[in-house]
Amino acid sequence: MTQPLTLRAEHNGVYYLSAERRPAFEAQAQAGQQSIQTIDLARHSTISGALKKIGSTLHFPAWYGANLDALFDCLTDAEWLTENGRIISIFGTQRLCAAQPEAFATLLEVLQSAAETLRTDSILFWVLLDTPNPALNTLPEA
Repeated sequence: MTQPLTLRAEHNGVYYLSAERRPAFEAQAQAGQQSIQTIDLARHSTISGALKKIGSTLHFPAWYGANLDALFDCLTDAEWLTENGRIISIFGTQRLCAAQPEAFATLLEVLQSAAETLRTDSILFWVLLDTPNPALNTLPEA
């Protein structure tokens, strides 16, 4: 029997997931008892604003400094992670990507680095974005 795609840490990463596929993916995640945390960045066109929004949505600790180093530290902090790992859905990144493409690319690199770090510990960590980007792979089908 094939394990649901959402529960396999070996596929940790940052992926593009179209709005059309989102409901099926969410149903699959629920079937695997995996929750999805959603972050809306549509109102943010700066990396500093986006990092603050990410930290507040994910309830990072008070020491989170809303910078890229702190983001990596928080994402890979064992106290923040749940037993089932994390799936984070980020949507509305078009403004940030257009306004600060280099900062957006660095954000993607930090998210990917966190996913790779947690893969070595077999902890599920997926980040899903609703905007296609050349740096992103499309979420594979289950």
